[in-house]
Amino acid sequence: MSAPTQRTVQVELVERGALPGHGTPIVGVHGLEGRLIESSGRVRIVLATEWERPIAEHRWQVDQVIRRARRFLDLRAIPVALFAPGLDEALVNAIALDLRRAFGALAGVETGAGPSALAADLERYAQSEDLFRRWVNEDPSTRTSLAIAEDVQAFARVVAVEGTLEVEVLTEGELRERGLNLLLAVGQASESSPPRLVLAHWTPSPALQDRAGVGTTKSGGARPQADTQSARPIMLLGKGITFDTGGINVKPYESFVSHMRNDMAGAALAFAAFKHLVEGGFPQPLLLAIPTCENAIGERAMRPGTVVRSHRGLRVKIDHTDAEGRLVLADALSYAEERYAPALTFCFATLTTAALQAYGPYATPVHFAPPEIEAALAEAALATGEDLHFFPSRAWHFEANRDDEADLKNTARLTGYMPHAAGSRNAAHFLLHFARGPIVHADIFASTWNWGGDHPGTGFGATGAPLRTFLQALERLALVDG
Repeated sequence: MSAPTQRTVQVELVERGALPGHGTPIVGVHGLEGRLIESSGRVRIVLATEWERPIAEHRWQVDQVIRRARRFLDLRAIPVALFAPGLDEALVNAIALDLRRAFGALAGVETGAGPSALAADLERYAQSEDLFRRWVNEDPSTRTSLAIAEDVQAFARVVAVEGTLEVEVLTEGELRERGLNLLLAVGQASESSPPRLVLAHWTPSPALQDRAGVGTTKSGGARPQADTQSARPIMLLGKGITFDTGGINVKPYESFVSHMRNDMAGAALAFAAFKHLVEGGFPQPLLLAIPTCENAIGERAMRPGTVVRSHRGLRVKIDHTDAEGRLVLADALSYAEERYAPALTFCFATLTTAALQAYGPYATPVHFAPPEIEAALAEAALATGEDLHFFPSRAWHFEANRDDEADLKNTARLTGYMPHAAGSRNAAHFLLHFARGPIVHADIFASTWNWGGDHPGTGFGATGAPLRTFLQALERLALVDG
């Protein structure tokens, strides 16, 4: 007797006119039609539309139909392949990664000669997203500041790279000695997840830089000897609050306190991006900076109304203990800039619930991107199907962080009838008071967690967004350095 044929699923993306007339209709969404066709151990989920909308929308459409199909099909432990002949490569890659996230290693692509695994570069993206999501989804009792530091140190010990990778972890005594008092204030009530500043510095070898053309101009000529821009690192700064109780101003249930394991998603994104780029032989220096601790409740917790002197020397009034993310980032940004003089800083933080309230569950507001960086991020976002929105600096948001008693307060307020408006914008501008070089700040509170329950390829918890976009943009920027 012959062995039974293994059941397989093929997700096919076709133009509207190519949708088969047979099979079971699947209720579509927003112009996407579908057919479910079963034969000889193979299930075909055929989806058709014009495929002319933004990739972000097509990702969501396809995922909605896949979710509906899974309600009446048991797709567990079944290989799933994507077949999309003739469609845009970026669209196909984005949906292939969503299927990989939803079905794990069983997901692949159909090339016409049989199913195969994802291409190596796509699989690397998938593994980096897996790492990002795993950190965020982990229980905060184990994903502590100590665990974050240990994982970064462990990576430095085992990675085989063409360059040097140095890691340093500053403990409470060292933080106090160096004046990072804001970070200390936020984390001083936690023993299990105490304040730490994790720094990892990647310097590629000269040979690696030469092969990538770093140190040459765009026209191919040698740079002047005095131009040291390529020696200055790109900093990836990530907020690492391992759990946020809100402190003495206790976070209410309505502010998603039960999901506050995700308050270290900025650290997870920064590390996943750093690891991905270093392992891929990124040809420019990189600096990873993670200020991390728990914002806990206890007799040692920071008190509302306390004035704390920051590393930069600015005096900050703790107006509300649940506005702690900007405090730890401010000290880390100031210290790392003073020590390493980065050419550019990318800051990632679940900084404000206002980002979710203002922009919805998929969008990432990006603040202060210089024109060339905004262009690179916008191009990458279109290709990955991740929703980015860009905002410049404005004087009124900057000044809204001033305080009568101290230099600054950690609860910016606009004047007049809108004192609680523009929370994400105001919080971002708090960081500008501590930055000396260019900074691009992404408030990832809305996009990095599956608030609506329908993020493509994702169940409960972390989404992996917007890692793909920032990786693609950084890789492209490295290729056009100069």
